[in-house]
Amino acid sequence: MNWEYIVTAVISLVSGGTLTGLYLRKQTEGSATAGVVKESMEALKSALKMLTGQQERFNAIIKDKDMLIEQQQGLINEYKATLEEANQKLKNLEFKVSENDRKISGMQRTIDNEIRKRRLAEYNICFVDDCKLRRPPLGTYKKETA
Repeated sequence: MNWEYIVTAVISLVSGGTLTGLYLRKQTEGSATAGVVKESMEALKSALKMLTGQQERFNAIIKDKDMLIEQQQGLINEYKATLEEANQKLKNLEFKVSENDRKISGMQRTIDNEIRKRRLAEYNICFVDDCKLRRPPLGTYKKETA
């Protein structure tokens, strides 16, 4: 009988220890899993926080670039308006220059004609008022006055 008690005690110790070991092992695994999940959640939270911060910085950079683009577009429009105004002034000046060239050409023709007529007159002049040989007679080409 002694022997039976010892075998029963050993079996109960072994089986009880196994059940307790299994129970403790499950509890320890659950705690470890909970710890891993908690750490994972913390890591995800910090990653999300970092991503949110980066997104805010990127949004600020994009906003600054958009403002810079708008300012540059405004400058380009001002330069275009100034260039258009300068081109218009240049066209007006070119028109005035061509008009003045036309007038000067007309004046030059008039002067050249007058010089030619005076040379012809000098060559054919007669200082005698009563000259019968004078051709055409004096007063033939009088200008009519208005």
